[in-house]
Amino acid sequence: MNRALLSLLSLALAAPLSRGLVFGQARIGSVARVSGIAFLQRDGKQSAVVPTMAVETNDRFGTRAKSSLIIDFIDGTELQLGESSLITIEQRHASATGRRASLLMLWNGKLRSIVKAVLAGAGDFEVHTPNAVAAVRGTDFETAFVQGKPCPEDHTCMRYTTVGVSSGKVAVSNPSTPAASVLVTEGYETTVACESPPTSPAPLGMNEMGAPGYH
Repeated sequence: MNRALLSLLSLALAAPLSRGLVFGQARIGSVARVSGIAFLQRDGKQSAVVPTMAVETNDRFGTRAKSSLIIDFIDGTELQLGESSLITIEQRHASATGRRASLLMLWNGKLRSIVKAVLAGAGDFEVHTPNAVAAVRGTDFETAFVQGKPCPEDHTCMRYTTVGVSSGKVAVSNPSTPAASVLVTEGYETTVACESPPTSPAPLGMNEMGAPGYH
């Protein structure tokens, strides 16, 4: 495991589990596919990820270089974790009324979330990074958190999040400026640089242009 990912894993382990409400450790999904090497942190222990492995609230999944992972939730929602990425499933439950709540923390790398269409609008689905919050109003979007490379929108910033929407709508904000939220629609993306508010949505791929050292 490279030093940067190990550092992020240590940070994730130090984060309090109380960020998301704990609703027991019942199975909430399973691992659908693993390419390369992926690992799971659960109850202070680390193990290799294999297909069909059960997924529980508070699980932390990571991938190494040239590796990827797909997780299927019971309700049909799919998570696709890219290479050298780290995520915590901090909250996942359904209330007595059937309303669902999901909170995922992306510590590093890329995550594509495909929320089952019939559930859009019937619950709360959020992906957090260290400097951004993406609240779903749709079904298919990608979140990336990058450290150590210049931001396309602010080359002095070396820590940023991008959110791109393939289908539906996603509300994006920075916890430092929560009132300055933008709604990103299908075919558009936004960038959150350091402590700045999200940029105005631009067509997918535009924010990568002219970014020194980007990917």
